[in-house]
Amino acid sequence: MQRTNRTQTTPTQTSQTPASHTQGFTIIEVLVAVFLTSVIALVVLTPLTGFFGLTRRSNQQVTATQQAQQVIEAVRGDWLSVVNYDQRCATQPIPATAQVTLTNLDVNGNSTGTPDLNATCGSNPPDTAPVRRINVQVTLGGATSSLSVDVARP
Repeated sequence: MQRTNRTQTTPTQTSQTPASHTQGFTIIEVLVAVFLTSVIALVVLTPLTGFFGLTRRSNQQVTATQQAQQVIEAVRGDWLSVVNYDQRCATQPIPATAQVTLTNLDVNGNSTGTPDLNATCGSNPPDTAPVRRINVQVTLGGATSSLSVDVARP
């Protein structure tokens, strides 16, 4: 009979990978990944924050222009009446953010005076200027809108 040498392995002799070679990421790899992600996010988000500020300023500018237009249209509407035009009055209140300047003009467009806009109608002395320029300036936040229109005496 022939003898064979068999070696038996015990559980302690099985081939196992050492604990230092387990699969996964090292702390350095994780930190590098977080850093790269942060840099990419910063590069992408920086212009977006600038766009948000631009949008806010643009909205303020549009709102200021709309308010100025509303004031001009309200005064022009009031001045469809000769009596209100001659008394330089507005029947609707002017917003606190708006400054209204009137300039009387002759038929050639030359300035002949700068009367005040009256908040009430009825007891003001008449001013029969043939043309009057309305200049409205509205400031909201950092945005200022200035609009002018010439109105002929009805």
